[in-house]
Amino acid sequence: MDFEMVERQALIIWVYTLKHVKNLRKYGYIHYTSKKSKYIVMYVDKQQAPSVIKQLNQLHFIRQVDVSHRDEIDMTFKDAIPNRIDPNQRKEVETQSEDFLHNLAQSLEISKKQSHKEETV
Repeated sequence: MDFEMVERQALIIWVYTLKHVKNLRKYGYIHYTSKKSKYIVMYVDKQQAPSVIKQLNQLHFIRQVDVSHRDEIDMTFKDAIPNRIDPNQRKEVETQSEDFLHNLAQSLEISKKQSHKEETV
C-alpha cells in the first residue's frame, strides 16, 4: 500500500443561506463554515476543481465561488523579520561578529599608533 499525495484546491463558496451546507459535502471536504459572513471553505481535488466549480455555480443557494490563492503565496517567512538571526546559525554569526570587532579594534590601534608616531616625528 503506497501513500500518494493528492493535490487539493481550496474553494471559498459564498452562500445566501447556510441551510444547504449538508448538500455541499458530496462535492468535497468542508473545512470551515462562517455563520456570520455566510461562506464555506471547501477542499476538492485539484484536477476536479473546474468541474466542481461549474456544478456549484449551478446550485440555487450559492452566490459565488472563488478559488483560493494560498498556493500561490510564498509561505516561507525566513526574512520577514529584518536583522533576525537564525537560532541554528547564532553561534556562527556571533563568532563572525566577534572576529570582525576584534580585527576592527586591532586596525584602529595600529592606525592610532601610526598617527602618534607621525605626530612625534
